[in-house]
Amino acid sequence: MRDYWQFYRREAPLLTYGLLLTLISSVGQTFLVSLFVPDFLETFPLDEGSFGLLYSGATLTSGLLLPWVGKWLDRKPLHRFTVGVLALLAAAAFTVAGAWHVAVLGAGLLGVRLGGQGLSSHTALTAMGRYYRSARGKALSISNLGFSLGEAALPLLLTGTIAWIGWRWTWVGLGTAVALAAPLIVMLLRSAGVELDPREAIRRRGEEGDGRSGMGGEGREPRAAPGASEADSSEGADGRREDRHHTRRDVIADPTFWCVVPAALLPAFWLTGFFLYQTGIAEAKGWSGALMASAFVSFALVRVAFTLGTGEWVDRLSARVLFPLTVLPMGLGIGLLWALDWAWVAYVFMALLGVTSGMNASVKTALWAELYGTEHLGAIKSMLASLMVISTSAAPPVVGFAMEGGGLGVLLGAGVGTVVLGALFALWALAGGAATGRA
Repeated sequence: MRDYWQFYRREAPLLTYGLLLTLISSVGQTFLVSLFVPDFLETFPLDEGSFGLLYSGATLTSGLLLPWVGKWLDRKPLHRFTVGVLALLAAAAFTVAGAWHVAVLGAGLLGVRLGGQGLSSHTALTAMGRYYRSARGKALSISNLGFSLGEAALPLLLTGTIAWIGWRWTWVGLGTAVALAAPLIVMLLRSAGVELDPREAIRRRGEEGDGRSGMGGEGREPRAAPGASEADSSEGADGRREDRHHTRRDVIADPTFWCVVPAALLPAFWLTGFFLYQTGIAEAKGWSGALMASAFVSFALVRVAFTLGTGEWVDRLSARVLFPLTVLPMGLGIGLLWALDWAWVAYVFMALLGVTSGMNASVKTALWAELYGTEHLGAIKSMLASLMVISTSAAPPVVGFAMEGGGLGVLLGAGVGTVVLGALFALWALAGGAATGRA
């Protein structure tokens, strides 16, 4: 922890930028939107099934838009792109607040999903992956704390706010908070002294060594030495040149990528489904809703611990080594939920989900940077984020139909199976089993 604190003190502006942006992404996350579902059902001609379809449609559409919008993070100055994301998210929150028709509500939900769950988190984590190398794991861990802060603080805060001023004014407050954050975000970036134009940062990258770069911080991506070439770069364990910057087309053609993708998407899919239908799962297990709500505390605390701890593991061992292991705790938790009905299982289940969530968030971005370089990291991560959003859009109907049909046991068994297969595929691929021989 001392290393983290010293690192944060040296890099406070840029790390605070990442943390704030992941916290702001909560406005478009399922756990926050779910707090308003009872009011949506009461205000609009919707039932749980039709709202699920509306929400899935908004999520799916945002996922399809994400690669097209997200690639501009590689081309536009970081502060301008970030302000654009915050403007979209604030406008979407105001749209939800003023919705008078189901179609307007759907448009607002599309905006908060794209601007919040999609672009806010994508921008924060891409910036950490791009501007740090030797300390990339710690930077990602600190930025990911914003997710845990939102999950821990906002449900209680917003539940009280909705009861006090109503759901519409609560959305007005969320939109206003996002809009007011934009000037602070710009100030933090300017104070950080990073290359605000990613193309300029790439042109000046590559100086020998991995110490403090001219961009201003320990472990930041170094600048290019005059005359440096690809031949000067070091090779990773799988034979890839770690300073070779692959395009999105290269990534799509790489078999390793497609073997790793299932394990990368599984946490988002299962967490979305379990969180959205936590009440139904509690009823099926004979647990109270209060028990499940209190179990979220174990999820948040464990996620924070493993978010921080994983950063140092990434810096010491590499994301290639750690990634296949990240989904296994979730698989163990699903297995316990499948086999046992005791009340303590709820806490252990949520804690194990927190282990996977904390590890996966930091390791994934570091993995893409290790495998494919950082020049096109925004385009690559936006493609991954799109696939993730599409997978989360599939979770509500899949889990919902299984719950309605009394098939919770079958669903949980499928969860364990997918986790084991995903981990095995990733382990095989990252060990060189799917290598194409391309540098």
